[in-house]
Amino acid sequence: MPSSLKRSEFTQALQDRKIDVEQAKADPKLAGLDVAKADLNHDGKIAGGEEATALFREVDRYDRNGDAGSIALTSATGEQTKAAVLATALTSRAVFDVTEPNPPPRDAALKAAFSSAGSLPLARGTTGDRAVAVQYGLARLGFAIGSVDGQFGPGTERAVKAFQASASLPQTGVVDHATLGALDAKLASTELRTPAEVSGDPLAYLSNHAALGLAKLSPIVDRSRPVDWAHPEVQKAYGAFVDAYWQQLKTNRVECDCKTLSLFMMDQFRIKVKTDLGVQLPRPAGLPASTWVASTAAKPNGFFSRFDQLTNGVRPGYGNAQAIQRLDPKASMLAGTNVRYAGVDANMASRAVKVTIPWSAARDNGGDQQVPEIPVQQLNPGDVIFIDHTGDGRVDHMANVVKVNKDAAGKVTSLVLATGSFDDMKDADGATAPNSLAEVNNYAEEVTVTLDAAGKVASSQVTWSSEPAWLAAGRYSARTLLMEMKPGGKISVGRWAQP
Repeated sequence: MPSSLKRSEFTQALQDRKIDVEQAKADPKLAGLDVAKADLNHDGKIAGGEEATALFREVDRYDRNGDAGSIALTSATGEQTKAAVLATALTSRAVFDVTEPNPPPRDAALKAAFSSAGSLPLARGTTGDRAVAVQYGLARLGFAIGSVDGQFGPGTERAVKAFQASASLPQTGVVDHATLGALDAKLASTELRTPAEVSGDPLAYLSNHAALGLAKLSPIVDRSRPVDWAHPEVQKAYGAFVDAYWQQLKTNRVECDCKTLSLFMMDQFRIKVKTDLGVQLPRPAGLPASTWVASTAAKPNGFFSRFDQLTNGVRPGYGNAQAIQRLDPKASMLAGTNVRYAGVDANMASRAVKVTIPWSAARDNGGDQQVPEIPVQQLNPGDVIFIDHTGDGRVDHMANVVKVNKDAAGKVTSLVLATGSFDDMKDADGATAPNSLAEVNNYAEEVTVTLDAAGKVASSQVTWSSEPAWLAAGRYSARTLLMEMKPGGKISVGRWAQP
């Protein structure tokens, strides 16, 4: 009779077999042994070399031979040791594992990436579609993975561990069957659409301000003057509305270009004034009567949604999105709700505002990107910044002042700006206009600018984008929103005004 049992012999005896944890816990021969501690993936059974090794470690706690690689089967008096009793009971309880193979994932990207045998486990250092699918799944659930770049690096490993912790799985950072199954189940049970999308009628949803939780407008106190865009109380209310409504637009991932974002906020305020105060504010000067159109991934209305619909090539820099769309047929560049108001460009919209801070060549910063070219101390929520970046005399970009933060002395310390734009998806050449909506990818962004004591730009960062950071990098900054770009360019500030 052998005097010891090696760890390799124990794990070999359990090869292709399983031990039911609950049944083992009820076995009096295994009293005191923490069998569940060896169930590393918490699936209710001990199976595989890793868990068999963990189980041997638990048995070895009862051994006294000083060797972690073996246990003594008999004592000095020739009696069977406690460790031997446990090992024998465990091997006799092990049965062949005839569990059905793990079902394929339901999530399209995970299913496409992990369809072949041997695709698991997935660990740090791996590249390709499997890494893309896991990153994409984690990112949609809100786990910080950096960028969906198909590189399973330290950031992805940390995200996997964080997900495993949330799912009560061992925090190994390795994607095994249990982790993949839990990730797939979480994706299936999580509503990944925005509330506006779920509603089925995004425009109606976004126009129901009371249901969104926006406070009712206070009655106008000064009735000695017409209640219109020129009324100071209306202008102040608009500033408060822009701040509150922008939070709802972010929640619902509303995306559009710059002038459309400004128009949408303005027109929604007209709806709110009519609802709350019974006053119909006029449409600002020169803006045509048009109909708002909302587009979503389910109903793109001609907007660019998928790369496979483009026939003239693809704009550089969208490799992440292309990789995702190869795996997920439903992945769309319409991240939430796209809103559109036809017939207005940025230059036309700029003529519908009342200029409150005109351009002054004296504020030209001479290329110093720390110096805003508008007096930031005079900005208020609801202001519209309009910019001629090219110097051709036409406004080509706009931004909305959402929030102005001031210190105790009343000096502006930071600004929150909301803007939007589009990429021509067929190329990156600004000189070639897109041929159709099917070549246009809209997005909206929030930029937070902090200012130092001298009023210079201390920092500038994209603090929200309708296209999440794991999909595309932010585009805008203080340089593009508080400064003109070329000689001859101009930047001014205005408010929506009477026709």
